[in-house]
Amino acid sequence: MVRSFLMPSGDGSEIQVHITEPAVRAQNLGLITWTSSFILASLLHKLEVNISSKSKVPVLELGAGTGLVGLTAASLWKKPVYLTDLCPIVPALSSNIALNTATVNDLVRCGSLDWSEPDFLLDEDGQTISAHTDKAQVILAADTMYSEEHPELLSKAIFKWLSPDPSARVIMTWPMRVAYLDQIREIWAILEVGGLECILEGREQAKDDHWDDEGLCEWSVWQWKIS
Repeated sequence: MVRSFLMPSGDGSEIQVHITEPAVRAQNLGLITWTSSFILASLLHKLEVNISSKSKVPVLELGAGTGLVGLTAASLWKKPVYLTDLCPIVPALSSNIALNTATVNDLVRCGSLDWSEPDFLLDEDGQTISAHTDKAQVILAADTMYSEEHPELLSKAIFKWLSPDPSARVIMTWPMRVAYLDQIREIWAILEVGGLECILEGREQAKDDHWDDEGLCEWSVWQWKIS
């Protein structure tokens, strides 16, 4: 089935993003849009970003899932966005990009990126993009804390791909699931030790009951520490 989301653009209008999801929500959980992705996509119009990078991946979404966040970012910022996830998720990402061609034109691409070996991104056409030569000015990540391994793995990917530019940003959100509060605090500590600092943070509650997940989400924006 196709779900259509209306995301605020900041000028009083709305952006419509179409997402294909399984008809049975108990199946293919990686292909479902979760609350935190909707929350982050809804907040993007309020966040200031400076995307002047000539990198092939100026905006990189990690663990993109259905791609709602990255597709919204491309529609708002009019900059190239790469949606990344594990290999089995990439075909669904490609389908969602095609569904939104009228809105994002050729700005969005997708590919696989394994956080355990994050040096390279393999795009949908088989092209390899290296984190050593192409850095992201903005990294987006929603709902990426649901395993004990995720703080180490996600931070590894962030440090590998984030541009050293002082204006580079990491923008994240996750639901406040009780089972993973320790992992949420752990990644904060890892990012701080690695040289990043949180410059904006907050919590948002989903305003309707159309979600099967935890409705309260925490979001944060990070930059390199200013020495």
